[in-house]
Amino acid sequence: MTDSSEDRFSTGADDAPEIRDVNLVDDEIDTRALLAIAEAAVDEAEATFTAAVGADPAVMKSPGDFATEADLSVERQLRTLLTRYTGMPVHGEEYGVVRPGEQVEINPNDEYADEFDGPQSKPPKGPSNPGLHELPETCWVVDPIDGTANYAVGNPFCCILVSLVHKGEAVVAVCEMPLLGRRITARKGHGLFVDGHPARRMPPSDPAITQIGFGSILSQRRGNLPVSYRQDMLNAIGRTYPRMRVSGSCGIDLAFTAAGVFGGTVTFSPNLWDNCAGILMIRENGGVVTDFAGNRWVPGVSGIVAGEPEVHANLIRHIQSVPISTAARNAQDVKDRGGIR
Repeated sequence: MTDSSEDRFSTGADDAPEIRDVNLVDDEIDTRALLAIAEAAVDEAEATFTAAVGADPAVMKSPGDFATEADLSVERQLRTLLTRYTGMPVHGEEYGVVRPGEQVEINPNDEYADEFDGPQSKPPKGPSNPGLHELPETCWVVDPIDGTANYAVGNPFCCILVSLVHKGEAVVAVCEMPLLGRRITARKGHGLFVDGHPARRMPPSDPAITQIGFGSILSQRRGNLPVSYRQDMLNAIGRTYPRMRVSGSCGIDLAFTAAGVFGGTVTFSPNLWDNCAGILMIRENGGVVTDFAGNRWVPGVSGIVAGEPEVHANLIRHIQSVPISTAARNAQDVKDRGGIR
């Protein structure tokens, strides 16, 4: 485990200042008002979300990954509302960073569109982690439909994710699950709320009943950990925690972990929009979030371990005990990086 820097979410920018004083955050930006604005925007976008459940794929972003027209519509709506209410830019899965007044037009055939970046008009600049150093100091991060494959067939495990990043740190988060009738929210230093009520603390670990969320086991999308390694990891963790669950939504896995539905979760998405909200939520309710090496997670790394402190420690122990095949580049690279970039 690392020192106290692990307790901080970062976009990975080397020059991002650490924010440790909650009062300082509240002095700089009104997180209470901004959370209310995020919830109001989600309230309006929810109708668009629910009206198109079961939508067919509209944009093939890469083999095995797609967006529906609802993904595009919900993101456009959220961007319009959040920018109108706050004047802040929005970084979304489908359109990247859009600043107030900018116009965007999706190009389904964009050669730079892939399952990590979403369709965009130009390749990412600078470091390999897309958009990290291009993020404005304060901006919204949006995943219009997390769990699109579930959404497209009417599986209720899908959600809207909205978070606010300020100086490299998530300070506001909303996970709205319209088909499950549940909303989980957090703001830095002020705890976790489930449907508007303070969340219960994460329950202590009990392997007989503790459920563990687990990311995709079979996805072949590039950048993810090899299937054989994920299967071995699943088997290793299952020896201690046999009640493993694959929901198909990183956002829900993290939010359910924060709320104590899951004791912990292991996810494989490297995306900021998938993970940003859940990281804040888990930490606001006393949980621990790291990469596979036990370091703070940064976007671009395929590997998050999160949960109640004892569960997190057990998950890390199991993950680090699993040998990595040659298909995963090499073991030292994976362990050093906390996952695969």
